[in-house]
Amino acid sequence: MIQGFMTSQILQQFNNRQASLIELMPGQVFQGKVLKLFPDNLATVQLGGLTVTARLETPLELGQRTWLQVQPGGQPVTLRVINQPGQPDQASEASMEGLAKALGAPITKESLSLLNKAVDAGIPLRAESLHAFERVVAEVGTDPSIEDAMILAAKKGFPLTKETVLALRAFAGNASLEGEMDKLSRLAQQAIVQAEGLPVDIKERLHQLVARIEGVRDGLAQVKNSFVSPSPSISASQREEPPSQSPLQKQNLPASGIKQAIVDLFDRLGLNHEKALGLIGGEKAVTTEAENIKSTLLHLLQHPKAEVLPAPLREQMQQFVQQVTGQQLMMAGPAGDNAFVQVAIQLPAPGQENGENTLIQIESRKKGRGELDPDNCRMFFYLSMRNIGETMLDVSIVNKILSVTIYNNQEGFGDLVRALRASLERSLSEQGYRLSGLRVLAVPENKGGESSTAVSSLSLPPSSVAYYKGVDFRV
Repeated sequence: MIQGFMTSQILQQFNNRQASLIELMPGQVFQGKVLKLFPDNLATVQLGGLTVTARLETPLELGQRTWLQVQPGGQPVTLRVINQPGQPDQASEASMEGLAKALGAPITKESLSLLNKAVDAGIPLRAESLHAFERVVAEVGTDPSIEDAMILAAKKGFPLTKETVLALRAFAGNASLEGEMDKLSRLAQQAIVQAEGLPVDIKERLHQLVARIEGVRDGLAQVKNSFVSPSPSISASQREEPPSQSPLQKQNLPASGIKQAIVDLFDRLGLNHEKALGLIGGEKAVTTEAENIKSTLLHLLQHPKAEVLPAPLREQMQQFVQQVTGQQLMMAGPAGDNAFVQVAIQLPAPGQENGENTLIQIESRKKGRGELDPDNCRMFFYLSMRNIGETMLDVSIVNKILSVTIYNNQEGFGDLVRALRASLERSLSEQGYRLSGLRVLAVPENKGGESSTAVSSLSLPPSSVAYYKGVDFRV
């Protein structure tokens, strides 16, 4: 199932760079080994799979292993030796326990697991970030899903708060949007009929919530239809095609129609809720925030008498707010001056097994004020289809030239794709793109023989948009 490996796949894509691009950021921590010593505290140091010439703030011995932290500055990169607590001249032990002691982190199984993930993800480790991790753990506890959500928040540059972490965990859970809405609507209607002592304004909000959910259902139907319905602008002669043609061959819906259906759906869910509040003031803001599910749920959850609502309804409302907020966060670009925009989108699509969402990940160089560049980007689609099973698409676009790899284990699937290639090329040409390569491969298997959809072992081709010729690393 897609849910079982989603977070680790997202993190993998955030770290998926060509070996020729290694970005060293101040605060990052590496387990290093001294390979060569030079005058003036210069040394050749192995940092994981990277070998660099660096300036050491504290002299080390040849072959010595310890923890090193990247410092601000130019070339050569400066590395600070992380010392044992209370012993400024003694390097820390080259173990995770040694690093935890040096940083003042608790020596527990959960803390070491989180610290290990933070180091692997290349997150700068500072006192304030460690304290933020500890605060979140104190509020919500810790388990692998919470750890992954905290790492993802730090990697994206989001504030490490309870709300952010729970929202990202909800996104990673990939709960069926349709299923969660059905449950929310059912519980709301039950509360309207059965709950005693509900204030009139709460009942009105619940009725409004049910109506908003129906509106989102309509939006979902429009999105699904936009993927499979022919364009209304197609002439009658164009629609009279041989019955042997597949729906994919018949499709000719303008990209703008699909885009608008998705934008309308996201508006109804409330993905632009905070943006609308920031742009519209006064009484109009109140009207605007009541026109989507998220704002309606927030009104109910923040009501002074919200505790009169049945507990299962309150819990479902909170989970749905977290799911929408998680989607908002994952659609936001990384903070800072990162050269890339990386977003992830969950989108209901036709044919998905058990109503699962399709996961779409997009990576692109920043364009203009931080927008995605549709002419140069990389996209991943993760689908769990009823008829053809687990399917993954890796689409690389360079100067409007596409290279597509499809992973699927269905017998005969490759023949079907090859039969549709000419139709795909025509459709892409109408949009100004050209197809250069189309491959169909089996879904990779891990050592245990399970498909990679059960674990995070999917090996995908390196991203072409992340390629820098002649650059070994940058600071």
